[in-house]
Amino acid sequence: MGPRHVSGDWQTRSFWLEHRSYEPRRPLTGDEIADVVIVGGGFTGLWSAILLKEAEPDVDVVVLEQKVVGYGASGRNGGFAMTMVGRNIHDLLRKVGRERARATHIAMRETLQEIEGFCETEGIEADITSPGVLTVSNGPEQDVRIRQDLQAAERLGLDDFHELTGAGCRELVNSNRLRCGHFEDHSLLVDPAALARGLRDAAMRLGVRVYERTPVDQVKDVDGRRVEARTPFGTVHADRALVATNAYAAAVPALRRFIFTIYAYIILTQPLSDEHWERVGWERRMGIEDKRIMPHFHRPSADGRILWGGRDAPIAAGAPNPRYDRDPHIFARLEETFRWTFPQLHDVGIEKAWAGPVCGTVNCFASVGFLGKSERIAYALGYAGHGVGPSHLAAKIVRDMLLGAKSELLDLPMVSSRPVPLPPGPLRPLALGMTRRLQKELQRADDEGSDRGALVRLGLRVLQ
Repeated sequence: MGPRHVSGDWQTRSFWLEHRSYEPRRPLTGDEIADVVIVGGGFTGLWSAILLKEAEPDVDVVVLEQKVVGYGASGRNGGFAMTMVGRNIHDLLRKVGRERARATHIAMRETLQEIEGFCETEGIEADITSPGVLTVSNGPEQDVRIRQDLQAAERLGLDDFHELTGAGCRELVNSNRLRCGHFEDHSLLVDPAALARGLRDAAMRLGVRVYERTPVDQVKDVDGRRVEARTPFGTVHADRALVATNAYAAAVPALRRFIFTIYAYIILTQPLSDEHWERVGWERRMGIEDKRIMPHFHRPSADGRILWGGRDAPIAAGAPNPRYDRDPHIFARLEETFRWTFPQLHDVGIEKAWAGPVCGTVNCFASVGFLGKSERIAYALGYAGHGVGPSHLAAKIVRDMLLGAKSELLDLPMVSSRPVPLPPGPLRPLALGMTRRLQKELQRADDEGSDRGALVRLGLRVLQ
């Protein structure tokens, strides 16, 4: 991992990071010794620290975060904690088969319950609600994808997916663009930065040492006997390590081989008046996603705004770059679809806009595993934009792996489906360039509501 400049710009990265006061922890000063050192203070790293301490209270855990907890994707996402692993339930079934798909979905239902229960017990104030999630179609090609999900849920024997007609969707949210959809019972909405900060405090109460504003230059396996996490301020010597930096793991050559960075964009309205909410309905205040190839996601916030994200999702080689966090053209395209969906909110202004780095993988699955034969350095990453819920499940897997516990979780696709490598060397930029061109074709197909031919059909086979 290369050195990084530690700046104080974290408050500007998203609405979630700026709208509540926060005091970062001090940086590391000098060398320390631990049983486990965790690099990354997002959901994966913090949940892993908590679950390790709950399983074995005597385990000494240190968390190192380059800026502040939740600085990356954990503090910039839409705040959806869903059961989704992969692109959707149809995609999961197609890729891993009935037995593992069902086990994964059930494990995700349990993990959402555990997130909600833990936060209630610990008094974490992150505006957590459990209103379910509505997935909708606003075009004929999306109707097919709704049916595929419902058929997959039926095949898996799941009782938490409910088919909805267009009228049924419009009873939940008032938009004439909705043709049909399905409603899934199990889903949370959260303030993601508040959740990350609450997890930091909960971890510290368990005895975890958390150091913020501490970039890690290198995580090194020392002769297969111990590990070192080297920072500009000191080194943490440990028995084992976890790399939990998601898209920022592009700094690790062994992980860079199978991940790439996607930028997810979000706009946020001004608070709506009661009269505005009457126009749009949405009394249940659930999260909503559509079935575009490059989907939208939208939800109410606790203070009465509408968050609207998705659509364009640029891909870039290398580690996250802040210059991609602001793109007026993409923000304008998001506002365009917001106005198209809710013309009755023509007098509601857009107040905030931001983007965040998403860790993408070829098969759209998160991956948990070890680096090297000594199995001293673990990694967990690659949530493809849906990590709020699956990061907790990944942390449960990390706990079992680092503690050497036998667990059914180790047979889930996050572990058993090995990551697909990208082409090596000079072929990598070529492959990413081809992917970007395909992505633009898919975006045009979404915008036109049509199948644009063989290239788009190829893209759908890759992405669905």
